[in-house]
Amino acid sequence: MSVSRRTIVIAAALGMLVNTGLPGLPSPAYAAGQPSAAGGVAVAGDGAAMQSPQSTISFSARDSVIYRFDRKTMELLGKARVERDSTTVSAPKINVDLQRSTLDAFAAPAGAAGKREPAVFTNRDGSFNADKITYTFTSGKGETSNISSRSSGVIFSGQKVTRLENGEMIVRDGTFTTCDDEDPHYWVSSGYMKIIPDSRIIASPFIMYIRPEIFSKRLPAIPILPLPFMIFPLREGRASGLLIPRFSHDSDRGYYFSDLGYFWAINDYTDLRIEGDIAFNGSWRLGQRFRYNTRYEYSGMLEGEFERYLAGDSGDSDYEKYDSWNLRFLHHQNFGPTAALDMNLRFQGGDRNYDLNTIDTETIVNEQSESYASYGKTFDDENSIATASFQMTDDLRSSDQSVLMGIGFYQNRYYPFRSGRLGTFDDWRDRLSVTSGASLRGLFSSNDGLDSSEYLAEAGVQVGYYQEFSEGNKALFTQGISLQGTLLDDDLNDDDRYGMRLQLPLRMQSTLFRHFNVNAGFTFNHYVVGNDLLKSFDGTGVVSTERTGSEGYSTFNFSTDISTRLYASMETPFLQGLTGLKALRHTLIPVISYTWNPDFTGSGYDYYSAVYDGAGYLRYNRFEHSVYHDIPEGQSTIGFMLKNLFHGKLGPSDPNGSGPDRTVHLLSLAASTSYNMAADEFRWSPLLVTASSSAISPNFLMSAGALYDFYDYDRASGERVNRFYAEGGNGLLRFVSGYLNMSLNLEGKSLTGGSGRPEALRAEQAIFRERFNNGDFTDIDYSIPWKLRMSLYLQSDRPNPLDKAETTALLNVSAKAALSRNWQVGINTGYDIEQNKFVFPMLQVFRDLHCWQMGFQWVPSGEYNSYYFQIGLKAPQLQDIRFRTGGKTRGWTD
Repeated sequence: MSVSRRTIVIAAALGMLVNTGLPGLPSPAYAAGQPSAAGGVAVAGDGAAMQSPQSTISFSARDSVIYRFDRKTMELLGKARVERDSTTVSAPKINVDLQRSTLDAFAAPAGAAGKREPAVFTNRDGSFNADKITYTFTSGKGETSNISSRSSGVIFSGQKVTRLENGEMIVRDGTFTTCDDEDPHYWVSSGYMKIIPDSRIIASPFIMYIRPEIFSKRLPAIPILPLPFMIFPLREGRASGLLIPRFSHDSDRGYYFSDLGYFWAINDYTDLRIEGDIAFNGSWRLGQRFRYNTRYEYSGMLEGEFERYLAGDSGDSDYEKYDSWNLRFLHHQNFGPTAALDMNLRFQGGDRNYDLNTIDTETIVNEQSESYASYGKTFDDENSIATASFQMTDDLRSSDQSVLMGIGFYQNRYYPFRSGRLGTFDDWRDRLSVTSGASLRGLFSSNDGLDSSEYLAEAGVQVGYYQEFSEGNKALFTQGISLQGTLLDDDLNDDDRYGMRLQLPLRMQSTLFRHFNVNAGFTFNHYVVGNDLLKSFDGTGVVSTERTGSEGYSTFNFSTDISTRLYASMETPFLQGLTGLKALRHTLIPVISYTWNPDFTGSGYDYYSAVYDGAGYLRYNRFEHSVYHDIPEGQSTIGFMLKNLFHGKLGPSDPNGSGPDRTVHLLSLAASTSYNMAADEFRWSPLLVTASSSAISPNFLMSAGALYDFYDYDRASGERVNRFYAEGGNGLLRFVSGYLNMSLNLEGKSLTGGSGRPEALRAEQAIFRERFNNGDFTDIDYSIPWKLRMSLYLQSDRPNPLDKAETTALLNVSAKAALSRNWQVGINTGYDIEQNKFVFPMLQVFRDLHCWQMGFQWVPSGEYNSYYFQIGLKAPQLQDIRFRTGGKTRGWTD
């Protein structure tokens, strides 16, 4: 009760001083920077505030707040705290000079428990601890001694720190690290550091120290990286500064520095990265990448590099020199909501070499350099589109090249009488539709030193009529006309070749009796070419003569097909308890088609001619050297296809049983063949059977296919003969080729509470990607106890029954296992079962070293036999600090 009474008495005394209006004493509160001359003492629990029109300075203390009116000071003891706006200073003891608007905060020495209570400064940019803090409220400046702080995961300390008005800090004799261990594994020491909160640390000069731990025993500090100047980012993302170089080693170049360069974040929309390597044996690399991105408008990148790679020393017998370059330009731009431009231009040349330091890792395994560009603009609410395109392909293994350019305009189906000034007629005119299109393209290619140019122009229009006859009976009739012209110039022919094609397709798409889809079509083609071929016998052999002049021929064909769907379902309560399967549904889709055209190669048409070769007459295609030369043989073919879809109904995915039932795909099975009634022999085409399933698990995919022949073969030559295979006492079908592809993708449940569901990626794709994308060993997830990806591909081809089947059997395996919370091992390999050898085997070992990450990769055999070792920091801001070494090794099979 005595404490409370004393508090009341002191508060009443202060209130009297305020109300008496003593000289220099503001009322009703103390103005910041203009303190009162009043004096007095306040004890535990007291608090007060100094106010100005701009801000308020509040203070409190657990033990006592001592006012000295004559000196215009305050002394706060025990859990003292002073706040102004977003700035807070707390300490065991704080002295406030009200006249100068400054404070001094003092830490308490370590007590009997050995725990030190620091002075703490906190604002929007973060906080830091210190032995002493001097701070000026009016300017925002201050000084500290023996500081320690954390900002964006970076822990820094210093003997003397000056805080500038803009929040930046100047640290003398300081250190910083991202290792939160009490005795850090590494740190950077600098005589001068400038800390820009949430941006970067500028150190000049600096020395990086490491203190390794071997078998739980710390080694002495080792200086490893002295540099005169460096900028370290404090935040993830883009920040200008020098790139942190890496000192590495491999068997070809020896020791070298990589990633020497500078990153310039020019503004929020553009940045530039210039980097290079230099090796002691004379190898070097220079690369740049310029990026830009304006949201909703345009974005892109321009990158390129040149590398001189020297394997060994110039005096060695196995010395090799590689010069390579690559250039890539990406650009995407929207021209309003209706137009867009996309460009991806890639150029690559020089000697082929595999350097993992390249700025564009795709160049390591590229066999072709591909470029494309396209522009598209839509009109009339996206009902029509105009396009322009460019595509170029360079074969890096040869000098072959092809360039394809084109423009086009396409009009989707529209109904000219349904809208516009004519209004709606509510009769046959409303069911009339039109589609149209036109294109022009040029193909320029060079293959094996032979150049060719091909130009193709095409225009067409299609008129459609839609009619609903009754419920469940409807049809769309279309009549089209298209005109195509082709001009071909190549080194094989002295004269240009040209031709034109007129095509008249008449089609019907219909649904009859609600359940049957019936389609039919008749197409007429007429061709005009600028040359044909005449063959004659000169007494010694057949001589071919090219004849110029317009020649023409016509073809036509008729086709139709009908399909429907049949359904069957069955409840499966006997399987629900075992597999969770409630019901099965089988969908049967039969498709029957018919195609007919006369034999245009026969004597009834003047498209084939005969020549005497000295032993007999041979028929030949007069247009085989023309731009249009396909003359169809006669056919009257009935096609048969049967599709089977099996689906299952399972219970809700929620373990509590709430939610709707799930439908899953269990199996797809299809078979197709055809019968050509117009053929003289081999009327039945081979039977094709395909299947796919993910019934066992969503993580297990299977697909298979096989081709079977109905006909037998000659036992002496192996050639196909017009006799059913079953007539020789064999089975109904003869195996020709087949394949089986299975993939499995599993992983254990994450120790951090994740679902453990693997990524939606086919196992064989994931395995291939991991082989060429080892990254920097910085994205290893130790929380997953194990991960397994497997794929099996089997293929067998037997085109000649007398020969042994050509078999491919490839097993791909990618497995990772966490031996402990800090160790992970992985195996990634292919195994050729037929050849009994490994294909690109890879062993990986990863170690979490607290603030460091270590990785080792070994490819013991094959084209890419090599080893790769790296150790680097895990902090996102400092991932460029790493050491790596690698090189080629002698494989097991060398």
